[in-house]
Amino acid sequence: MGQKRKIRPSSDSLLETVSRMLVPGFILENFEIYGAVESSTDWVIEMREKESLIPIELQGFNDVVFDGYCNPIETRSHSFVCKPIYLKVYRRRYKRAGENTHYSNSYDLTLKGVKMVPELGLFLKE
Repeated sequence: MGQKRKIRPSSDSLLETVSRMLVPGFILENFEIYGAVESSTDWVIEMREKESLIPIELQGFNDVVFDGYCNPIETRSHSFVCKPIYLKVYRRRYKRAGENTHYSNSYDLTLKGVKMVPELGLFLKE
């Protein structure tokens, strides 16, 4: 009798597990990974706000339209490799059709005064 063959997880399942290792869970709740780029000095993981997260000021209106992205927030995440990992986070911007007032959600993605995810900043402060 040999060992039972272990079933290999799907690529999607593996990607989800690896993303949870590199990106804090509170960010993955509201944002999706859209890409990752490696340079000689670092990794940059591009995140985009989930489409379903309409700002509270616009909920209940039928004429809400997507109107691009706010300027990205760049924060440093923890790393298990020898290069730093930066998260480039894009929040969606919405408006009502025919109007010029923009709305977007706000998140506490960094520790105040430090461009790091809170878990990393608190760990380094200790």
